[in-house]
Amino acid sequence: MTEHAVVIAGGGPTGLMLAGELALAKVDVAILERRASQDLVGSRAGGLHSRTIEVLDQRGIADRFLSQGQVAQVARFAWNPLDISDFPTRHNYGLGLWQNTSSAYWPAGSASWRCRSIADVK
Repeated sequence: MTEHAVVIAGGGPTGLMLAGELALAKVDVAILERRASQDLVGSRAGGLHSRTIEVLDQRGIADRFLSQGQVAQVARFAWNPLDISDFPTRHNYGLGLWQNTSSAYWPAGSASWRCRSIADVK
């Protein structure tokens, strides 16, 4: 098995974003994922929060997501609507976007889906 400076378990949005950040810092990173590709059956998340959109914007990739989702200036907490239109940010909204739609847009290793199947790891 090849050695890497960092091995990330899971190629979901968090693992892929972490891999992208580490790759930008020139860290050798590998993602272990049990799926053979980014294709998802079903969805695990339904949107992005304002702060997440800010971070994606800092990396210059927010437009990839904004073009695919539905902007909503109302969030919910314990089923109660919260107006977030007065948040002090350029992105004072949430974004409705199913994870199975958005996974292909995540910056894995900044450029490509780099993973090994967990079944391949001995």
